[in-house]
Amino acid sequence: MRQRPGLAAVAMLATALLACTPGGTEEPGRPTPSAPAPVSPPTPMPSAEPPRIPSADGMPAQDVALQFADPAHAFALLTDCPDRGACTISLAVLEDGGGWHLRDTPLRGTAGDGTDRALEVAGPGSARLIQRDGTGGTKSWLSTDGGRTWRTASAKPTGTTEEIPEGATLVAGDTDAPGDIWDSWDAWDTGGNGEQVEVLMPDTAEYRVLAEQPPLDVVRRLGQLPDGTYWAQGHATGNGDPAVAVTRDRGRSWELLAQPPTPPGHSHNAEVRSLVAAGDALFAFETGVLLADIHRGTTAGALIAIHRSDDGGRSWERVWTGGGGTVPRSLLGTPIAAADGSLVVYADDGIFTSRDGGVSFENTRVGPPPERPALTRAGYLLTGLGTPGHYRISADGFTWHTIVLGEAVG
Repeated sequence: MRQRPGLAAVAMLATALLACTPGGTEEPGRPTPSAPAPVSPPTPMPSAEPPRIPSADGMPAQDVALQFADPAHAFALLTDCPDRGACTISLAVLEDGGGWHLRDTPLRGTAGDGTDRALEVAGPGSARLIQRDGTGGTKSWLSTDGGRTWRTASAKPTGTTEEIPEGATLVAGDTDAPGDIWDSWDAWDTGGNGEQVEVLMPDTAEYRVLAEQPPLDVVRRLGQLPDGTYWAQGHATGNGDPAVAVTRDRGRSWELLAQPPTPPGHSHNAEVRSLVAAGDALFAFETGVLLADIHRGTTAGALIAIHRSDDGGRSWERVWTGGGGTVPRSLLGTPIAAADGSLVVYADDGIFTSRDGGVSFENTRVGPPPERPALTRAGYLLTGLGTPGHYRISADGFTWHTIVLGEAVG
């Protein structure tokens, strides 16, 4: 099975707090999804200019899935569902930072909720569309001209690549079930269960198998650190233990990082959910199921530990341990390491900020967050929850530019 998009290679510094936390700023005159005010007032600080992605009104969509190739190129899959009849699917394409252009797609209209189709952005002007039929089979198309034309594409890799090209997306694929991107996959957090790392080539939108594979039997998550280091999380070859491998030479060689010291009593399904760089330090965010939750019949994952490394992951110090009423209890989207040393964690029940390197956290926004953070090839992206088509984008995680797609823009 191939892990669905969202693990794009990125090469930018995580340099400030997210907008929903104290300190975030927003441009004047831009609409934003309504949200309760933060606990403490914003504190202005120097900020990088956010990407000036334009908004677009009048687009036929009640559901929008936005992905970037870079700050000037993006695709947005639009689903319009009338009161009666099947949903229709179109595509909005951003080219060279200009306006959005509406394109037709080869996807058939359905009455479903959008879980039968997927968009994978390969590079500027290059993308893939995948749709699952009623029998569980899939069909794929690709475009290399900004969605003007589409052709049927194989879900299987077309050869190998010795290194990861700049701007390429990594996906976790199976040797025996290519193109099956839905099984064992959660849209936000849980990752997939692939057997090999594949590269979605930015110029052709074709899959290539990375010639040198990480020492993992199962690949669940993929990402990139600001210095260009790629990381893969999964199960180590041989013993099957949770492991993280990194490549510092664009996929030509891999090494396993040391296993972080999972706290006693927290080891059930423990794994590193996210790897974050903060200056010269690495932070590993570990999730699992608390034994106390098992006794209560709860199997939901929890944030169980945060680990710090000052030697590139060759050794770890556990700086925070979950359980016992500590917060945050969960991990929602991408944790943010700010330039001032702060760590920001979005959780199911609030936004939490640490100003002492992850040792302790304060609740800087009470209640479920109205947006979900991600790190994309264009910068940090906040996706509105319950407000389809509402986004905010930032180059530094502090100053934000609002994007609204699919409805009238005020």
